[in-house]
Amino acid sequence: MKSVNRLQLERQGYCILHQRITAHRLREIQDYCSQVLTNVTDEHRAFFKAQGCIADISDYPMFADVLSDACLTKLFADLALPGYVFSSGSVISKPPMSPALFWHQDWWGWDDAISYSERILQVNLMIYLSPTNVENGCLRVIPGSHRRKHSLHGFDVAYGASMCRVENPEHPLYQSWSGEQAIEVMPGDIVVKDARLLHSTYANTSDAERTLLSLNFNPDFANLPERVQARITHIFMRDRVHKKRGGTQWLNHRRLA
Repeated sequence: MKSVNRLQLERQGYCILHQRITAHRLREIQDYCSQVLTNVTDEHRAFFKAQGCIADISDYPMFADVLSDACLTKLFADLALPGYVFSSGSVISKPPMSPALFWHQDWWGWDDAISYSERILQVNLMIYLSPTNVENGCLRVIPGSHRRKHSLHGFDVAYGASMCRVENPEHPLYQSWSGEQAIEVMPGDIVVKDARLLHSTYANTSDAERTLLSLNFNPDFANLPERVQARITHIFMRDRVHKKRGGTQWLNHRRLA
């Protein structure tokens, strides 16, 4: 029988697993993330104004302790997602008084028919390090948009320098949309979302930085199509050229239900 969390992940495209990180491990993650953030440049933050920063953890081997933590093994068992591999991770930090993040989704394999199936191809685990709410820029999602059409799918612009730099803050992709759900969490909670789910964040209108650890995993890797496996490997190896090898970052919304 599928768990409640697995059913919600399938139907809504996300679930929240409460208090899965121990206090000791959470303190370690906070320390690791602080080390990463000390190396983030002003130029990086200026470019990723909408995100705050997206600092790759690949250069920080101490995160291996987090990736091998028993809590993640239990999480994937609860979600019935065996055979998973880690593909990428980053520290995402939204500074005080920073703008909303634009609406987007994280899956890159829309040129493969499997992307339009019920199969969960990639999950993003978001480990928040402080109480997170609308005021300090929590996650917001469109439940079910990983499998169903939404008006936001009609926009052909989702990524790019202009959106990251927030050159036009009035753009519809920064705004609230019907059906959005705020995801407010506490330290120790883990948000799990299907990479295809439409999501963004509210603006951080507080006077404190909001930081999280973001980890991407691909379940049942051995049974994915060969070219999808190859691109996951390119991502893991930080070969960004994979984006030029026939991949599609934005879906064909006509193929959704």
